[in-house]
Amino acid sequence: MKKQPLWFCAFALAAAVLAALSGCTAAPPKSASAAPVTGASAASATENPAPPATPSPTPSPTRDPAGAEKFDYAQKEDAALRAQQYWYADMTTGFGAYRYAVVDSVAASVLDYDTCSYDDALRAMLTYPSEAPTILDRIYDGEGMLVQVHFYVEYESEYNYLGPQYGDGACYVYIFVPVDAARPCETVSGWYSAQLGDLMLRPGQTTTAEGLTVPQSRMLLHQCRALAAAGLREFSSPEDWSEEQTYRYLYHRGQDYGYGEEEWQQKTRAANCANRLLTIDFTTGDDWYSNQRFFGGDWPGFDEQQRQTWQAGMDSGAVPGYRGLHTAWQFGWDGDTLVAKMQSENGVALQEYRFLVYDGFAGWDGRTYCIGGRPLA
Repeated sequence: MKKQPLWFCAFALAAAVLAALSGCTAAPPKSASAAPVTGASAASATENPAPPATPSPTPSPTRDPAGAEKFDYAQKEDAALRAQQYWYADMTTGFGAYRYAVVDSVAASVLDYDTCSYDDALRAMLTYPSEAPTILDRIYDGEGMLVQVHFYVEYESEYNYLGPQYGDGACYVYIFVPVDAARPCETVSGWYSAQLGDLMLRPGQTTTAEGLTVPQSRMLLHQCRALAAAGLREFSSPEDWSEEQTYRYLYHRGQDYGYGEEEWQQKTRAANCANRLLTIDFTTGDDWYSNQRFFGGDWPGFDEQQRQTWQAGMDSGAVPGYRGLHTAWQFGWDGDTLVAKMQSENGVALQEYRFLVYDGFAGWDGRTYCIGGRPLA
């Protein structure tokens, strides 16, 4: 089952409490046939009057669903398409897009007001917070529609090291789509799991090296690309690199984790992030969150003037023959050592990187770690 974020759990608990309170209603007015209150009962009622009934805080439909604005087929079709496009763009080019290995928008469907108002979970979501007009009010008034977008997602291997995430697989999310196409869509929920059974195998997800899992193979390829892009050739560990080479590697490898320039400009962030990346890629250490293995806690990061100089030559600093995503790699075993060879367009081996495999302590953190590199041409 997919783990929900803490804010979602708190919200679900609040919704459950509200739902429980919905059964508490005020007592009906006394009818003419009710028995009169006499004696001690009357005195007790006078001395200890019952507290006045309060209205239930449970969100409930206050309008007649029959009076809700109706949308025709063309409007619903347009809303579903816009919701899909909005969500796909958010997942592939929006903030945090680097996290996902595969993102497919599968389907979208419009939910009418009747469905939204009588489904307890939907009603609670669409009326929180309670300030008017709520999302439910806006749907009733014809301002827009609620669309459920289904999608399939898998996280990149590196993102497992940054903390708990939503699970991989089939998911869905709710999007509010205004009728006015000039207004932006709004995400109104977190992710919900729709996963049934095993994860689907998507095109291009075959392992790149015999004996590795798909996540391990992806991370291996990312490691090789960063090493080649940084121009690293002859070495046995990061201690053999110059400061510029270290900067280059962190710059390229950090992008797999979503780290940008700001990580290397702030004292604490620079040390923490640099130690984390190098610990994961070059050791079997599991203390990637808190160690000073490669940089001390007082490391100030990279000098601004040096960074400007290094960045100016970034594009020309790669291993000769490296062609980015179009580079061909050949993987094979030399005993327990995994050997990755970068090839030219003509199939000539240009560079070699060697790795060992660490099984990890929980499966998901099993990975390859680099033990050196050497030029072949």
